[in-house]
Amino acid sequence: MRGVHSAVDDIRRSVFTEVARLAYESDDYKQVDMIPYKIVPGEVAHHRHDVFLERAIVSARLKLALGMDLDPNGPSAPISANIQDAATDQKYFNEPLVNIIPYACNACPPKQVRITDSCQGCISHPCMNVCPKDAIYLDENKRCHIDQSKCIKCGKCFNQCPYRAISKVERPWAAACGMDAIESDELGRAKIDYDKCVSCGKCERACKMDVDVTKHPNHTECIRCGMCIKECPTEAIHYQYGFGTGKTNLQ
Repeated sequence: MRGVHSAVDDIRRSVFTEVARLAYESDDYKQVDMIPYKIVPGEVAHHRHDVFLERAIVSARLKLALGMDLDPNGPSAPISANIQDAATDQKYFNEPLVNIIPYACNACPPKQVRITDSCQGCISHPCMNVCPKDAIYLDENKRCHIDQSKCIKCGKCFNQCPYRAISKVERPWAAACGMDAIESDELGRAKIDYDKCVSCGKCERACKMDVDVTKHPNHTECIRCGMCIKECPTEAIHYQYGFGTGKTNLQ
């Protein structure tokens, strides 16, 4: 949630801190391969089911922070294999600007409207009356249920229930996209349709510095606060940044 500090903030800051340290303090860019082990040390995972997945996600975040392609040479290629392409004065980022790390996505449920156990079986049944597809029916206890095969997720029943017994579950990043460009892949994970995506950044949090990162990805007023990428609860969506070889020109 916006304004609430979380582990995602710590991971993001650690990634950008290490990228900045690599740019300012080191001439050996091959040390980038050790950063995931520095950020995620030990053998026990802290946020996901195994430490290897956590390191893989950190590696992907590092690639995007460096302005590199997310997966240029396959998942087994080290980050250092393409680090020299990122370490140029004119390097900002490789398109696309908005990316999804597939294995960071939890494949959360698609949009659904559900009737909970809080249904009181009221006589008026306003949810049934407003449903345009007759998708709501009564069980033997006179409680309402939704036939998901008929439901079109319009939300009319959600707005009418006087007991707030109906919940509407929607993927937050899909709801934020005004171009309907975020879909699901064959594994149910988030996928961006780049034919529709205009890189508007609505799936990201608004920048407090009023910087349009789609037009000025390395704006001098950007403070790298990370507020523009807080929207996704599974830290799967990122902007790309890069850095140059000049010690005073962090990109």
